[in-house]
Amino acid sequence: MKRLFMTISMAVLLIAGGHCAFAAKGKNIKIDTIRFAKADTTANVEIFVHWPVKGDKAVVDSLQKFIGSLVDCNFSDAKSIKDYGESLFESLSIDWHSTFDEMPPDERLGALERTYSIIKLYETKRYVTYHYTTFEYGGGMHGYTTEVGFTFRKSDGKQIKLLENTDSPELAQLIKEGIKSFFAGSPDKTMTDEEVLEYLFAEDVDDLANIPLPFNAPYLSDTGVVFLYTQYEIAPYSSGIITFEVPFAKISPFLTQEAKAMIQ
Repeated sequence: MKRLFMTISMAVLLIAGGHCAFAAKGKNIKIDTIRFAKADTTANVEIFVHWPVKGDKAVVDSLQKFIGSLVDCNFSDAKSIKDYGESLFESLSIDWHSTFDEMPPDERLGALERTYSIIKLYETKRYVTYHYTTFEYGGGMHGYTTEVGFTFRKSDGKQIKLLENTDSPELAQLIKEGIKSFFAGSPDKTMTDEEVLEYLFAEDVDDLANIPLPFNAPYLSDTGVVFLYTQYEIAPYSSGIITFEVPFAKISPFLTQEAKAMIQ
């Protein structure tokens, strides 16, 4: 349980009563904070959701439908989310028993695990960004974490294309710089191309000029565009989830007109 709540604790502000509104001009989306947690020696399930309940109807409806699609379930309220948690826990526990009941205790693996964090990360007058994190452990050496962000236009609830001219060498250079800054760990530190190669699947320095964009689309923070590479996408498991932000001033030449309109 600590893993999930530590992941989101720096990104959200919880207000007594389960409601939360992020600072932004204009009409904000209000959310209910919904938690579910259940664990024993066979299974562990944790769910943390910022469920939108009030705001412009188009974006609230879009977000509610989207949140349900993330876990392939038609959520409608707090009860439906908690019912899903109970059902998932029961399913994982059954799977654990069917696999490990006949094995000696010292050969059994730990509890099967599934956690979800679906939070409102940023909100401005024109857009809102949600962040989705999952952790799954189904046996083996380690579990698998997935993170991705999604930005919605508040006027109509749509996810719009953020980038254009994506084959530009200048954009490739920004991607390369962002990856290097991630591994350096601080804007004040630098890394050589040869040093960053140790963390990636790339074989030589020339490959660093052609790193593909992440499989999942980037998302907007309140100050820039965030790129996120999932585990194994361009680097081994040990490199973790590679995330970096390119400020609006630098990424502006590669933003679509719709994206530029949202950040003005």
